[in-house]
Amino acid sequence: MLFARSLMSILSILLLLGWDLLSVAPAHAFSIKEEREYGQKMVAVIRSEFDLLDYPDINQYINKLGQEIVTNIGNQYFDYRFYVINNKDFNAFATPSGLIFMHSGLLETMDNEGELHSVLAHEIGHVVSRHIAGRIDNSAKINAATLALVLAGIALGGGALSQALVTGGLATGAAMSMAYTRQDEEEADRKAYNYMIKTGRDPKDMVTMLKKMYKVNQLHMGEVPQYLLTHPKPELRMGYVEDLIHMNEPGHFPETDQFDFKRIKCRVMSYSKQPQELKAFYQKKIDTADKPFDRHMATYGLALAYHDQGQYTLAEEELKKVIAAFPDKSILLTDLGLVYFKSGRLQKAQELFDRARNLDPGDWYASYNLAVSLTTSGDDKRALQLYKQLVGAMPDFAGGYFQIAGIYSRQGDQRLAHLNLGRSFYFKGQFKPATYHLQKASEMLANDPAVQHEIDEMLKIIKELK
Repeated sequence: MLFARSLMSILSILLLLGWDLLSVAPAHAFSIKEEREYGQKMVAVIRSEFDLLDYPDINQYINKLGQEIVTNIGNQYFDYRFYVINNKDFNAFATPSGLIFMHSGLLETMDNEGELHSVLAHEIGHVVSRHIAGRIDNSAKINAATLALVLAGIALGGGALSQALVTGGLATGAAMSMAYTRQDEEEADRKAYNYMIKTGRDPKDMVTMLKKMYKVNQLHMGEVPQYLLTHPKPELRMGYVEDLIHMNEPGHFPETDQFDFKRIKCRVMSYSKQPQELKAFYQKKIDTADKPFDRHMATYGLALAYHDQGQYTLAEEELKKVIAAFPDKSILLTDLGLVYFKSGRLQKAQELFDRARNLDPGDWYASYNLAVSLTTSGDDKRALQLYKQLVGAMPDFAGGYFQIAGIYSRQGDQRLAHLNLGRSFYFKGQFKPATYHLQKASEMLANDPAVQHEIDEMLKIIKELK
């Protein structure tokens, strides 16, 4: 049922792209303006149909890494945004207008930040080169309904329905057309190689990631993951990148601190897998780790598993071991504060959140959890300031708007309560309650042109997606 809803929603996007499913081709090529507009619609649908890991630390990490690349490639047409989808499949995809989505299943295969960086750089390379729009333009010879099914399957990312959509007899020709050409892949790899050099990253990590893609390709010969349908022949790409490295001799690169990557990988796995499974997984890692760093990070993962099972005493014990190993990583104080918060020790939790934020004022994770603890203790004034800062940094953070709405409601300001509930439901992809609250806010804030424009834009997208 979920896949069927997802399919219909994504097909509705394709209609919005100007496609008549009874005709034989897209109505016209994408312009930059159209890419931007349709990217907004696509992310709205993806939010409504998929489980985005929309948590401040995961959001901040993946976007910081992506923006590290974007800021080194000059002026761009689009504001790039990066997202992690909670889905076990080996998949990542870019949509029009620089929106890049990575499935948790792909991230979990990675061993270091360089591999993640290489995938993001490659996807950015496709967006910069406008290969996505080009694939759509080049599909003119294919029945548009068939092409719509292929794009829907790629976005769905896995499962029986998406496999049937992409690899079934009906869509075989379209799948081949929508796959990036060898020239596209070489151009994206060339750009990714240069992006990695510019950001001080070792391009050899591109090769190790491509080797993993090749291995996955070999293991799934009869059921090719979506990423490898649109990014074919990893073995050819591997040879091409190795040639680039050999010809250019990029030299030595400083070793990258892997703490943030390993921590986020543990956090992502805490949402994608069951705690009992993770406890066994991390305990084995602890028992077999050759390096202290690997043992400490496995201990961190074990602490998260204990936390998720409500075993707060054990979670606290394990986290304190990790903090002793990494005393300079202030984000661990927030992790420990969450254990205290969940176990009812509000004051101790708030002290740790405050301390973590003082050590790193730009840490969204610490700020959000501090704000939640302040709300719980009744300090709405300070909490509201923090929430406003957070949604300023993360303008599509549904959780922040929800908390703001609660504060305004308690203060008796129903105008701003409705507005922020509308924003929250909109960014969650829950369009029915979003419409209700946005319409109520529109009535109450009729004299605010800026707010009216924002509401009108959201309601317009919701209407077009129905």
